[in-house]
Amino acid sequence: MIKKFSISLVVASLALLGVGFVLPRGWRVEQHVVIAASPAQIHALLFDLKRWQEWSVWNRTMDPLLRNTYEGPHDGVGARWLWLGPTMGRGQVVIVASDPQRGIELDEAIESELVNAHASLTFTPEGDATRVTWVDEGTLPPIMGGFFRGLVEDRLAEHVSTSLRKLKALLEDRPAG
Repeated sequence: MIKKFSISLVVASLALLGVGFVLPRGWRVEQHVVIAASPAQIHALLFDLKRWQEWSVWNRTMDPLLRNTYEGPHDGVGARWLWLGPTMGRGQVVIVASDPQRGIELDEAIESELVNAHASLTFTPEGDATRVTWVDEGTLPPIMGGFFRGLVEDRLAEHVSTSLRKLKALLEDRPAG
């Protein structure tokens, strides 16, 4: 009986690994918001990674023990934000493209030393306002990653949407100037 149970356990484990191996691991999230501000005004809060603490959900409110480190230039291409915390884990973002009229592009290394995700925040003028579209996509680790893809997409979509709403509030509630 123990032998049959052991064989069944091995077969079930192999089946689970096989399913995990063939499940899609790539994820993609796209969210947008229309902000009553110019692309240049929005860009000022994006190309300086230290300013993300003012509007992004990924800050000490989410993870009170978060440690942030910034490397490279103060802002723009090459600026790097590294973080480490018990809730947010470890990761880094580097700006790889920055244009005050079009937006920014980022390479991300989440729980890895290697880039495993890419993001862009792009601007589309809409009258006196600007549509900001945030696209974030990447690949989860082999085998187990496919099982968590839906959860990652749902949580990330929620975080991106909340961050965009906070960015909108920050820009629209500030005094004109």
